[in-house]
Amino acid sequence: MQNILLLTDFSESSKNAINYTLQLLQSKTIQFHLVYVHKASAFTSADLMTTGNANLYASIVKSPKEDLEDLAAALHLKYKNDRHTFLTHIDYDVFTDAVNQIITQNAIDLVVMGTNGVTGADEVVFGSHTLHVIRNVSCPTLIIPKHFKFSKPETVLIPLDEKDVLNEKRLQQVVNLVDKHTSKYVILRITETATSDQEDLKLLNKLLQSNNFIYHQVVSVPMHHVVDTYLQTNPIDFEVFIIQKTSFLERLFKGSPITKHSKIASVPLFVLHD
Repeated sequence: MQNILLLTDFSESSKNAINYTLQLLQSKTIQFHLVYVHKASAFTSADLMTTGNANLYASIVKSPKEDLEDLAAALHLKYKNDRHTFLTHIDYDVFTDAVNQIITQNAIDLVVMGTNGVTGADEVVFGSHTLHVIRNVSCPTLIIPKHFKFSKPETVLIPLDEKDVLNEKRLQQVVNLVDKHTSKYVILRITETATSDQEDLKLLNKLLQSNNFIYHQVVSVPMHHVVDTYLQTNPIDFEVFIIQKTSFLERLFKGSPITKHSKIASVPLFVLHD
């Protein structure tokens, strides 16, 4: 059984991400962990001094706990999927510390969260919490744009630079989320100079059918140009990025106007870490 962490702040964005995931993984046996991280700074010292114990408990603990339980019950009623079970968690730690703690305690295989999917600056494209998870949480993460409605992933884009290793474990993590038989995979290997593609092709032919993937090697073109161009000229409904610790935003945004990258936040993004 897989353990999947569903982050929620009860916003439409987070609910949309949860609904997408339950539909994407409807045939799999999964224990979902609904998680709400309470922002401790929302309560000032004055609040703590003037609020009675009962009211304080209702505000900090009881209300979000009941909201989580109501959300779990609503999801169970809506989907009626016996393969899916729900546990609820409330944490009051720093956001990414809370997420990492729950991942460790519950052997989480995947983190799911929503994002606004709008343009402006990188923090607006992805949302500050999303960026903190990308940078500070090493668990595979699925990020769903606010208004993206579920459809079965038909074309999956996987851009790779010279340092990204496409190994069997990583590719298996991708095909575990999307159907390896009916989805088409587009792999873009982006290098500074022409290199051998035999290792990539050997692995792809091992795990996928030859008619289910397209492989391109792109030489001496910045990654953000390659990704932008491909997204703008081809139908893509699911993306995969392998994240090197400090290079993710640099590879996507450095040297290019940020508004050109709106499409990066317009389809589900599956983040794997080096």
